[in-house]
Amino acid sequence: MYCAVWADESQTHTQNAENENPTDKSLELLSQDSQNKQQDDKKTESHDVSNAVSAITEDSNFSSHYLALYRHKSVYILPFYHSFSDPAVGNNDTETKFQFSFKMPVIKGHFSPYGSLYFAYTQTAWFQNYNKEDSRPFRDIDYQPELFYSYEAPIAFLGGAIKDISFGYNHTSNGERALRSRTQNRLLLRVLWEYDTANKGTFGIRLGAWAYIGTNLDGFIHDNRDLPLYRGYNDLHLYYKTNKHLLELYMRPPVALRYYPYVELGYTLRISKNMGIYCQYVNGYGDNLFEYKMHSHRLGLGFRLWN
Repeated sequence: MYCAVWADESQTHTQNAENENPTDKSLELLSQDSQNKQQDDKKTESHDVSNAVSAITEDSNFSSHYLALYRHKSVYILPFYHSFSDPAVGNNDTETKFQFSFKMPVIKGHFSPYGSLYFAYTQTAWFQNYNKEDSRPFRDIDYQPELFYSYEAPIAFLGGAIKDISFGYNHTSNGERALRSRTQNRLLLRVLWEYDTANKGTFGIRLGAWAYIGTNLDGFIHDNRDLPLYRGYNDLHLYYKTNKHLLELYMRPPVALRYYPYVELGYTLRISKNMGIYCQYVNGYGDNLFEYKMHSHRLGLGFRLWN
């Protein structure tokens, strides 16, 4: 009898053990599924982080390529800009002249690794800030937006190298109405050649030539029908640069059938990493667009960004 009871109890324990096994297996499966899910979540999170880093990198590349500003023309301020020729009625012979200029790529390296399409903007102002009697007006402002393609691969030539060839469109206006309005639209070609000298200096020549467009439009003829005669069709920029000094000569036009020259001399003494003392001397026709057929003789002193 006791053997029968023991056998029954043993059989009962065996059945209970068999009944417990499916539960344990289910728990193991649930645990395994949970681990797999955690691994998948980690992979997804890692993938999301990778995508975010990639997006940030792409945004950074986009910003560095297409939202960056580069130097174009000189950036300066001349708090002392004195005219040796008689100023217009109501104007002081001493004023402030300043200019800022930049360019930014629109399409960079798509046609060539060394070529880019740029938008550029230059603004030059003549400010009668010492003219208290006339409420310190801006005497003149020239606005110059440009769109041009620039090829910047060095090309060996005459012992130096052609550093830049650019072609594009330039609009210049003084933003005035009626009789004070002056404007010009040009297609420009510019070539820059540089030569490194033995004393660690750089000598450069930039030649420019252009054709006027829109000369038959009513606005152009009304504003300045004889402007091409005075502004010419070409210009020349010479410079010599060392680590501390920059000497420049700008002429417009260097060649013309009827000669109304404009000459600008500049000297910059570098005083810090990004700044220099700047002196500018002007003699000729067209210090600004409104004065394109007025002769001026001026000298300025101030500061300039060192490029």
